[in-house]
Amino acid sequence: MERTELLTNVRDALINAGFYVSDLHPMRITGFDVMARRDDSLLIIKVMTNIDSISENVANELKTLSSLLKGCPLLIGEKNGSGRLEDDVVYFRFGVQVITINTLRNHLLEGMPIKVYAAPGGLYVHLDELKLRELRHEKGISLGTLARHVNVSRRTVRMYEEGMNSRIEVAHRMEKLLEQSITIPINILKTQDESNEIGVTHHGLLENIKSFQKEVFSLLQNVGYKIIPMERCPFEALSKDREKILLTCVHKYNNKLLKKAQIVSSISKITEKHAVVFTDKDIDKRNVEGTPVIVKKELKKLRDPEEVFELIIERI
Repeated sequence: MERTELLTNVRDALINAGFYVSDLHPMRITGFDVMARRDDSLLIIKVMTNIDSISENVANELKTLSSLLKGCPLLIGEKNGSGRLEDDVVYFRFGVQVITINTLRNHLLEGMPIKVYAAPGGLYVHLDELKLRELRHEKGISLGTLARHVNVSRRTVRMYEEGMNSRIEVAHRMEKLLEQSITIPINILKTQDESNEIGVTHHGLLENIKSFQKEVFSLLQNVGYKIIPMERCPFEALSKDREKILLTCVHKYNNKLLKKAQIVSSISKITEKHAVVFTDKDIDKRNVEGTPVIVKKELKKLRDPEEVFELIIERI
């Protein structure tokens, strides 16, 4: 399947599952392809046919973005270097969950739980260690008996009961003996843990930032924002104060800016975060494609994040 078709199928599956989905756009963005929200769940999705094509830098920015926006990063693909990916299995690339389009459909549209994940050595499941221990005691099964039945050591069974995961075939043998499921589903909609924020900084990316963007970022820092540059997004940074995060587009006024503003407007609605465009020259519009515009000379007059935010609200 071509990547464009795969991306369309992903959007269709999300929409059919009740998600609000960001618009497709002609600009190629390497950081992510789709943002989707349903209730409190925000998915930030990258789509590629071969998942080995994702770089560690792209994965890290995807995780950082997800952490800051309280979303879940997700990579959807078809194959890796070893062949086609299995359906209803979660894979991982640089800490980002990976699934197939069929897995997405099965989970979101059919309600099928995902219990299996791939790791070095095979396929594994998360065990409910408390349930395993209780069932073994209820049925009067000793550690040794369970170990012999599933062909592992007593020490391994003890480790299962202390929280260690197991290979899928071992879990199936234990469930057959205990006559109940002891596996825990994987939550692919789980919000990225804030402790996983990669923590890129303004100073760490200065070499890749244009002079106009540097100037605007410095002005924003002066009024009290922390700047997290984004190299692979339609917005150049996330600007963060104590309470709010702004999707921050910093670009000289031209046709490319108009296209970016339209994309950012769609993303703003999905993420439920305000967006803003900072540009270099006066224009007649208060917003571009629904995204508020602030000119650099106006920013120089603002004193704190509250004044910036008030101006954004005025221009929506």
